[in-house]
Amino acid sequence: MHKAVDGEEAVSLRRAPSHGATTQVATRLMQRLHDGPTQLMTLALLELDQARQSERVAGAQVLGGIRSLVCEALRGTRQVLEEWDSGMAADKSMSLTTSLIHLGRRLSSFTGLALHIDCDDSVFDPPPPVAIAVLQAIQELLLNTCKHAPGANVELVLTALAYGFELTVSDDGPGFDPVAVYQRHSEHGGLGLGAMPERLARVDASFNLQAGPGAGVHACIRWPGDFAEQGWPGRRVVRLPGRASLR
Repeated sequence: MHKAVDGEEAVSLRRAPSHGATTQVATRLMQRLHDGPTQLMTLALLELDQARQSERVAGAQVLGGIRSLVCEALRGTRQVLEEWDSGMAADKSMSLTTSLIHLGRRLSSFTGLALHIDCDDSVFDPPPPVAIAVLQAIQELLLNTCKHAPGANVELVLTALAYGFELTVSDDGPGFDPVAVYQRHSEHGGLGLGAMPERLARVDASFNLQAGPGAGVHACIRWPGDFAEQGWPGRRVVRLPGRASLR
């Protein structure tokens, strides 16, 4: 029921979102849930299964690590719901470099990931949609390492290009067959690693994956950008030792 204003009926008109726009929003939210909370809950289940199969009683450190994963998954779910409600996409107050370091520290703190971060401070911040897509891709890659290569050492390097940046994620884990990953995605779809090239292509970024059984994983994200090369020097290097794997 509408209230009257100055004797006239006040009617609130709101344009309904198009089907295409609604689908895009739903897809982004599904990706956020997959990249964050779902991955974290999977890690928590892996840790629980490992603890159940162990002959020793799970100690406080193991249980504390599992609790941290569940708490972070809950935090991530709430964040996605808040974004759905408010339309917020990301915290725009941090630069890409700072966001990467913050993401690395956060993931290392509750997964025990051993991570070396080397960021070139001369990288000019891309538009928010690019930064969001790249950060989500990096989170997916790092959590995949935690799931499939526990105890591996990971290196994340951000380097300035003439008009954009290159971001690489490498680990010394057991590796896998990338052809099988892309073939599975082609046949069954999904929001995981196989969808990474098309997800990044939406923001004009490219994704290259090099991996093989026993050869670790090397992923490279390139964004060509449209900014002039920045001339100031400086790098930020962060080493996060992680903790010993439970496996």
